[in-house]
Amino acid sequence: MELASLTATEAVRAIKSRKLSSVELFNAQVAAMEKHNPSVNAVVASAIESGESAAKNADHRIGAGENLGALAGLPLTIKDTFETVGLPTTAGSTSLAEHMAETDADVVQAMRANGAIIYGKTNVPLFAGDHQTHNDVYGTTNNPWNVELTAGGSSGGAAAAVATGMTLAEYGSDIGGSIRQPAHMCGIFGLKPTHGVSSMRGHIPGPPGSLVHGDLNVTGPLGRSVDDLELMLRTALTVGAFQGVPGAQLPASAGLREAKDLKLGVWPDESMATVAAACRKTVIRIGEEMEAAGAAVDQTARPKVMTDQLYSTYLALLWPNVGSRYPDNVWHELDRVARASDPNDIASVAPKLMTASHRAWLRADEARQHIAAEWARAFEEVDAIIMPVAPTQAFPHNIERKYADRSVDVDGLSRPYIDTLFWAGLATAPGLPSVVIPAAPMNGLPVGVQIVGPRYSDFTLLDIARTICDVTDSKFIAPPST
Repeated sequence: MELASLTATEAVRAIKSRKLSSVELFNAQVAAMEKHNPSVNAVVASAIESGESAAKNADHRIGAGENLGALAGLPLTIKDTFETVGLPTTAGSTSLAEHMAETDADVVQAMRANGAIIYGKTNVPLFAGDHQTHNDVYGTTNNPWNVELTAGGSSGGAAAAVATGMTLAEYGSDIGGSIRQPAHMCGIFGLKPTHGVSSMRGHIPGPPGSLVHGDLNVTGPLGRSVDDLELMLRTALTVGAFQGVPGAQLPASAGLREAKDLKLGVWPDESMATVAAACRKTVIRIGEEMEAAGAAVDQTARPKVMTDQLYSTYLALLWPNVGSRYPDNVWHELDRVARASDPNDIASVAPKLMTASHRAWLRADEARQHIAAEWARAFEEVDAIIMPVAPTQAFPHNIERKYADRSVDVDGLSRPYIDTLFWAGLATAPGLPSVVIPAAPMNGLPVGVQIVGPRYSDFTLLDIARTICDVTDSKFIAPPST
């Protein structure tokens, strides 16, 4: 089987039927790592010897007729924010450079319990807090389509590894597009599930050993097909030994598999967070092709809330979450900056929100509930809404400046770096599921679209994404270097 186009679902099926051995797949992935990792820097820690031994054991047990589970014999890497026994978990922090977990994160437990072989960790920005992937422990991850560009963040290492065949699927986390944006920039599939359905225990941040699930953040899969996303999601929902986060019992799909059965919204651009022509045109094209295939398409479907309120509410929920991760000395310095700043100083907005009072957060939460109600009303008219993932395709590395001082070029227009959060936040604040699918590359680079649906519609949304992929011929395409 050709690794360049093989999906995780196809690989598991072949291993179970003994048309492909786990060892053969493992060796092919290691070869891909040896070929691509020196230039891409996606896999930052690995256990090759124990991984090969585990693959041999999987082949032996499958040959003996054992059912190893949904991921039988599948070699996987995992994002370096999930605590993983036998491999370091640094979350990109020098303070955790030697951290070796004593217990697997729930997601890792679920993968292993279902027969997967976890053999490597993929790179992240410091505490998963950037739209690029760089840290002082492992350096910078490059985009496999063009190493001068970012692979996205924070699951940039994961997305680059999937794209190049170092792994065929991954599990990431997403609070500000951290699954969706790297999937879009590396040309793969990604799912941000409904908030709360997949366990966050063992994810850093919070600190090692924390049990709080947390607001906004989710864990979710990346892969090379919609089938891969469903395979990995279903596996993660088996959780692990720790039941601190009761996974929601997701409803079965409504079975929307024909274009004529679908009602779709299309939201291609927004003046306060304008997107590049490649991203905008792709969303429009997908909508047009779905309409031509018989889907009902609504160009106005969206929550009836001012977009600046959608965005400001998301930021008012996000930044206190981010601020809570920092050590006391850092938080107190942010508080000092916030209190001393000019009320009109834009640069001080993030410190102010990071150190906001509980009262301020509760007011933002109330606003969130009203926004969620408006989303629910929008989904009374459509099954899902198609929109951009981010303002641009992959952009040049920009790690020298502080976050607040960075900008992004949107077709020659300089926009604040924080604009990257807008399209992600639309689904994140109300806890909605969102699937990213790779459309045809433009300008020599991948471009994806996100498909957002109602809360707990995850399996229906995956079926909608399959239908859109079938109609529009949206599929994984390996980077030219592979």
